[in-house]
Amino acid sequence: MFPKVLIACPQNEIKNYCWEKWSKRVKDFTYPNYDVFIADNSPTKDNIELIKSCGFIAHYTKPHKKGVIETINASHNACRKYAIDNKYDFMLHLESDVIPPFDIIEQLMQHNKQICCGVYDIFHGKQRKLMAQLNEEYDKSVRAYRTVNYAEEREPLFFNGGLQQVYHAGIGCALIKMDVFDEIKFRVEKGVDFHSDTWFATDCYLYNIPIYIDTNIQCSHLNSTWLTVAEDINKFKENGKVR
Repeated sequence: MFPKVLIACPQNEIKNYCWEKWSKRVKDFTYPNYDVFIADNSPTKDNIELIKSCGFIAHYTKPHKKGVIETINASHNACRKYAIDNKYDFMLHLESDVIPPFDIIEQLMQHNKQICCGVYDIFHGKQRKLMAQLNEEYDKSVRAYRTVNYAEEREPLFFNGGLQQVYHAGIGCALIKMDVFDEIKFRVEKGVDFHSDTWFATDCYLYNIPIYIDTNIQCSHLNSTWLTVAEDINKFKENGKVR
């Protein structure tokens, strides 16, 4: 018997530029026992039909009156609730602009860790950063652990083809055993400009739940920032400003 996996994803219509590529990749995963749950938090419910047309389970998360951080957090918790209520063994939390290998579930599951992640970058060009942070520092002003240095400072040693334990890896491609959610719920704090993934890393640290990255797994991140940069470059070319 293959463990039951829920691929869970907060989604918004602003990410529809890569929806076709992402949804096709997810439908072509090689693992034999998974469902896909999308918690859409677009301004209207119009995106729900697009999600259903792919055969995915669609849930509408009404945008939170307090703002984007609270809205995304509500989508995370909708994913968590569905996974708990339907007795899944694992959640693969996969953001809708992260494209992993076809066998991502098998690759991450083989390590038998509570949380195991694939590798992806954020930002672009000279601003590129590996979405993995090694150290933490407690900030009394916000009662949280801030991440204080990025792993790319040690990339030649970090990418050893095996597992690396990190403080924080985002949750863009994270296979999470459901027992983690016995202790942890996605959350945000009033007046603190941290997203759910930062608090998730803090809570895992406090509950002594280690987070690992498989450095052999490289995911593509179709970050909208990259697209904006590409569009700006094309505009300069059209105006004769780039040679």
